[in-house]
Amino acid sequence: MSNIAAIELSTLKLQRVVLEVFGGCNYTCKMCPQGTEEGREPSFLRKMPLRLFEEILDQITPKYGKPVINLEGSGEPTLARDLPKYIQACTDRGLKSFIYCNGANFHGQYMRDCIDAGLTLIRFSVIGYNREEYKHWMEVDNWDLITRNVIEAIAYVKETGADCSIDSYHLIQDPNNADYELAEYRKNFIDVVGTNAYVWKMHNWAGNLEAGYQRLGFGITEKRSCGRPFAPELTIRAGGLKGHRGAVTPCCQTMGPPAESLSVLGHMDTQTFEEVWMGDLYENLRDAHMKGEFDRVPFCENCDFLIADPEVLVWSNVESVKLGRPLGTELNMNQ
Repeated sequence: MSNIAAIELSTLKLQRVVLEVFGGCNYTCKMCPQGTEEGREPSFLRKMPLRLFEEILDQITPKYGKPVINLEGSGEPTLARDLPKYIQACTDRGLKSFIYCNGANFHGQYMRDCIDAGLTLIRFSVIGYNREEYKHWMEVDNWDLITRNVIEAIAYVKETGADCSIDSYHLIQDPNNADYELAEYRKNFIDVVGTNAYVWKMHNWAGNLEAGYQRLGFGITEKRSCGRPFAPELTIRAGGLKGHRGAVTPCCQTMGPPAESLSVLGHMDTQTFEEVWMGDLYENLRDAHMKGEFDRVPFCENCDFLIADPEVLVWSNVESVKLGRPLGTELNMNQ
């Protein structure tokens, strides 16, 4: 189990803040709680008000460092028509901004406005190693659209010299057929569009979904802390409970019922960052992880991120990528 100690406010330097702009999604992917019959709870399907977004940025930076700002959380950020304003708010404060998205809306003037506002990285989620598999898993026939959008974005970055990385993300559907799937991914998409690419095993969204297989790697079943409750990172939802906005959760994995509501540690629309970070709910979560008492945490106990699988990152063409290190940070979740 991790021996990382809780980070005190006096020494805290956040490295990543997942600050969700939009909680809903225009896809119903099979591997995501957004695509289940229940879907994501309505109170989390909201848009983060720009004013609250900026207030949160000003609370945490630069006092607590200059973290990378991920604008997606667990929703689709490109459903926010004014997304460039959120990116610009980060740029104006000297902060890097990332978005992970399905990419269906990321083209034309909208794409150009986002990149011009200072977007540092966009990662397209492309689950399925060919057009048919993409349609099966993401439940929409957008393979050609996404391919065009990626190529268009890469061309615009080259044309303008923008400091923006164009990445793609894939998940292995059948771990017994991983070599074939990887070869097909590379041939049919990665080599065609030329992105930085990451191929991972699936995960179970804090136990909310049955992933089809577990991250048991080499028969390892013993649980250990994922490290997130102690890490210098923060996850904030666009929505929240009982009409609130800016719900703080331990990580992005607690998405959808029942884990998401259970995992709320506070709300940034009525509490300060300090009140949430040092609050009883966050402290109890850290204590349970320090002691390995995961059955005390209903939104953690069935999460497969507690299983140490050294092969969960299947392949990447980015030499600097490391297991347990979120993009754009020096975090090491495997200590």
